[in-house]
Order: sequence, then structure tokens, then C-alpha cells
Amino acid sequence: MTIFFNGQEMSVGENLVVDQFLLAINQQQKGGIAIAINNKVVPKTEWDQFKLSEGDKILVIKASQGG
Repeated sequence: MTIFFNGQEMSVGENLVVDQFLLAINQQQKGGIAIAINNKVVPKTEWDQFKLSEGDKILVIKASQGG
């Protein structure tokens, strides 16, 4: 299936949940990031059950320090 990750088109397997997607993009560290799918933030508590769908637009935002 085709999804869009941070604006880039990519192919992924069917029935993929957010946790599995993070492993696929080598993002094992789950702290300090937020995920929005189709412009809606997905709570971290739902990452292990939230299934991706064809055409989803996924945005991974990494926290950075600043002031």
C-alpha cells in the first residue's frame, strides 16, 4: 500500500500499525516524538493498535530543545 511519510511517497505492507511503521523507518526511540496521521495527532497509547490505511499522510515530529 502507498502512504506519504513527511511528504515522501513510500510503499509499506498491509495491516501495518504505527509501532510497526516506526520500526520499519528505524525509529526505535519513541520518546520525544509525536505522530500525526492525516493532520490528526495519534496518542502514543494508540500506536500499537492504530492501523495505517492506503494514502495516509504521516508526519513524525521530533522534539528539540530551545528557548
